[in-house]
Amino acid sequence: MSNLDEEIKKRSEKMITLFNTFKNQELKNLPVPPFTKWANGRIIKAEYGLMELEFEVRPEMSNPTNLLHGGIQCALMDDVIGITTATLGYKGFPISIDFHIDFLGKVEVGERVRVIGEIIREGKNILHANAEIRDMKNKLVSTGNSNLLRTQFIPDYVKTADKLEK
Repeated sequence: MSNLDEEIKKRSEKMITLFNTFKNQELKNLPVPPFTKWANGRIIKAEYGLMELEFEVRPEMSNPTNLLHGGIQCALMDDVIGITTATLGYKGFPISIDFHIDFLGKVEVGERVRVIGEIIREGKNILHANAEIRDMKNKLVSTGNSNLLRTQFIPDYVKTADKLEK
C-alpha cells in the first residue's frame, strides 16, 4: 500500500469514527457547514461510503401544501451525499456536477425522514452517488443520484482530522 493510500485509509477511519461519536446528536451544535446546521439532522449510521441521517420536517422546509418542499429534498440528499464523501478519506472535497431527482411520495411538516447517501463508484476524478429519502414507515419519498468531481479544495474537517494524527 502506498503512503497516499495509507493516508486516505487513516483519514477515512478517523472520519467514520468521528461521525459515529456524533450519532443521535443535533448537527446544529457541531462544527459543520451552515446548511448542515440549518437542516439539523442526526447521524444514524456511518460506514465507508454510506451515511444515514434523520431530519425533522419543519415549517420552513415546506411548500404551500404543508409538504416537504422538493428543493429541500434535493438539498438534504446533496448534503448527505457530501457528508458521505467524507467517509472515503480523500483530502480534496468532491463537488456535485449534476443531480437527478425523482419525487415519489410525500411527507408532512412535523414528520421525520431518513436520508441515505451511498457512494456507488469511485473513479479517478468522478464519484457517483445515490441518495434516497424515506419516511419513518420506510416508504420511499424520493431518490436522487449525483456525479461529483474530486477537487483539490481542502475542507476544514480534513484539516482537523489531519491535525489529530500529529
